[in-house]
Amino acid sequence: MERKIKPSGKALGAEIVGVDLAAPLTGDIVEFLKSAWRDHLVLLFRNQVLADEDLLAVAAALGGAQATGSRQYFIDAGYKTGTARVNRLPGISYISNLGEDGKPRENIREGSGSKKLFWHTDNSYVENPPKGSLLYSIQVPVNGGGETVFANQYDAYDNLPRDLKDRVAGLHIRHDSSRNTSGGVRPTQTLPASRDDITGPVHPLVRVHPETGRKALYLGRRYASPSSYVVELDDVQSEELLDTLWALATAPVLRWSHAWQPNEALLWDNRCTMHSRTAADPTQPRELHRTLVKGEAIIAA
Repeated sequence: MERKIKPSGKALGAEIVGVDLAAPLTGDIVEFLKSAWRDHLVLLFRNQVLADEDLLAVAAALGGAQATGSRQYFIDAGYKTGTARVNRLPGISYISNLGEDGKPRENIREGSGSKKLFWHTDNSYVENPPKGSLLYSIQVPVNGGGETVFANQYDAYDNLPRDLKDRVAGLHIRHDSSRNTSGGVRPTQTLPASRDDITGPVHPLVRVHPETGRKALYLGRRYASPSSYVVELDDVQSEELLDTLWALATAPVLRWSHAWQPNEALLWDNRCTMHSRTAADPTQPRELHRTLVKGEAIIAA
């Protein structure tokens, strides 16, 4: 089948036709995918039948797989490898509302369950965040819900007023690692009582994409204060600036949303996008597997 790119018509996103991610990825296919990825930031692949090893092979072709930062929290808390939360393969993680008994629910101790997820960039809370994420659907609710919504952070930066661009230049954010993307506290972690309790890494607020040279906002994730904060500002100034930036960075004009079907894969660039998730039906199973594409050192703008 001829390889084609079908843009979403939105600020980001395109469907890739004619590529079987389970087949060997030859050099020309990899270059085709990399070019489409640079241009569209998020790529959709329908009608895929993928094992975890296939996901890791795609990540390897794009730069290597990277274990999610949350994996070690679960291991430290006593979760065993090969359980419903810790995959036997370090590069694979579960995005699921299934409990240890295999049944769907809204809240599960091991993760976000069926709840809505805050806007975030994957694993911004580690020193070397992944450049990409590849998510594959196995089971999804038949009546919808659990949609993944993306926002273009190139455009978010480009659309900032001149005075705001000047204001954010050279600023950094310390990223809160204590909570997951639905706001739940990670195993072995406690909620911070002040900014002094936040021990995540510090990253530039504006980063440069190493392949395109374009600037993008890099906000990571945010919870109620005390949480991620602008290092160079006091608490009040930091919260005011972040309120402004988060509103601009997630504006509807920047978004594209995907409603999942089984056997679909999404590949997105964490260096220039953010994403969120709508709530899913807690009575229906939702099971997806994800691998991360190894990142490089962040380039500050």
